[in-house]
Amino acid sequence: MEVVTQLNCTIWDSILEQTKVAQEQGSDPFLWSIQVSSNLSSFGISLPSLELANHLVSHLCWENNVPIAWKFLEKALTLKIVPPFLVLGLLSTRVIPYRRSCPAAFRLYMELLKRHCFSLKENTNLPNYQKTMTMLDKVLHLSQKFSLQANEASDLLVLYIFSIAWQLVDATLDDEGLLQLTEHEPKWPVKPQDDMDVDVHNIYEEKKEYRERLQIINTVMAIELIGQFLQNKVTSRILYLARENMCTHWESFIQRMQLLVENSSALRNSKSITPEVLTQLISDTHKIKSQNFQASLLKDLMVRSTPSWICELDVELLRRLCTGLRRWNEEELALALLGVGGVGTMGSAAEMVIETSF
Repeated sequence: MEVVTQLNCTIWDSILEQTKVAQEQGSDPFLWSIQVSSNLSSFGISLPSLELANHLVSHLCWENNVPIAWKFLEKALTLKIVPPFLVLGLLSTRVIPYRRSCPAAFRLYMELLKRHCFSLKENTNLPNYQKTMTMLDKVLHLSQKFSLQANEASDLLVLYIFSIAWQLVDATLDDEGLLQLTEHEPKWPVKPQDDMDVDVHNIYEEKKEYRERLQIINTVMAIELIGQFLQNKVTSRILYLARENMCTHWESFIQRMQLLVENSSALRNSKSITPEVLTQLISDTHKIKSQNFQASLLKDLMVRSTPSWICELDVELLRRLCTGLRRWNEEELALALLGVGGVGTMGSAAEMVIETSF
């Protein structure tokens, strides 16, 4: 066991040393990623690598918070050398609390979110997906925060998407001095939890005026990202599942959103989303429209008329029923039934959302 541990340390020490040298030499990110991938393969490490994700994020935050290190990380994400979901989760716990002292890092984190978080079908088909989501549960404490015993990757995916949106909302409320008006404490830290001093002057040589301007721009961008999560055809349906099956948490989330809509100056400065649009997106009457809207209304009525005992049906039986409906080209009805089937079918509904990409 000790020999294996020493070997693992040697592997990652070698990879990090290789990264530092490439960083100092200003190497091309693509060449660096190919070399790292080749080295990992020679050690028999499968890709995407969860361990590499941890090491790269730790390397970046904060001793190597420089542009080229971010380029290396982005290339590793693009080539799927590391699992995007895990990297984004790890970054959220490190970058969001320090977004004021490191606004450039927060901006880059949000850019990575835009590029990689919405590719759900691609990311859920990656090798090590179950391990990735299990690790994310440990990193973000998803099961604990949402008081759910979630073990399956699809269940954790719903919690993960919900958590990303929630973190952005709390960060925005904090930036605008509104967080203290909420009834509950943030689920994830939005301020530094230790005395570590991140010296941004030595990292990016940012002037105070530039940092302050970037902070304002970041707040607007965070709000626009929240809107994107609520508008995207896949993530909006994932969040709809959270709304249907996690009512208490959703109510708290909506209270925060309403506070943002009513008081956010950054929202009023956005050119891509308005308070009226955001209000509609979070309203109880908002429905995700299908291509056949009239048929969708009929199916919605059928589901809402379903007796409450559907939640007491055997989960496997309900899944088989919905599988049959899909074979009859009734994907929407199947998804709607799974959506109201309780937490036990939430993951199956999420899988169907991603597979069919309504």
